[in-house]
Amino acid sequence: MRDLLQHKLPEQVSTDARRWLVLLLGSILLLGASGCALRTIPPIRYVPIFGKEKDITTTHVLAKALKDRDLAVRAQAVKLLGILSQSTNKKIKKASAQVLGIAAKDSDPGIRLQAIEILGKMEEKYGNKFLLNALKDPNPFVRERVLQVLNERQSQLSNPS
Repeated sequence: MRDLLQHKLPEQVSTDARRWLVLLLGSILLLGASGCALRTIPPIRYVPIFGKEKDITTTHVLAKALKDRDLAVRAQAVKLLGILSQSTNKKIKKASAQVLGIAAKDSDPGIRLQAIEILGKMEEKYGNKFLLNALKDPNPFVRERVLQVLNERQSQLSNPS
């Protein structure tokens, strides 16, 4: 103990060493007083720009419903997409056509047929892309229905009575 008292710090400690010492002690006090600093930062979703929650549209919900394993849920989702596809809003039409394009690739041929029926009733610029893909369907009934739908659409355009 006497040895410790005999050693004195030098009278003049360099300014760089003082700065480092103050910085080190200050950071230790700051971290010690705040606990874990991460707990005091709000979650990202509450920061207005970075975590803004995106709008969930009906077509997003129906697209999620198309992934359901229950066939009745998927069929109802396609039916509701058919209602949305008759909207006057171009964005809604385009979004519903895209989701119907997903439904046209469903594992069940009945869902695929239902989606093709609705895509055939839509305007050409929205539905034809997905009808073209449906012509590659492994089920011959689905491929045949695509041609029937196109024929019905063409006959309606020729005879607008």
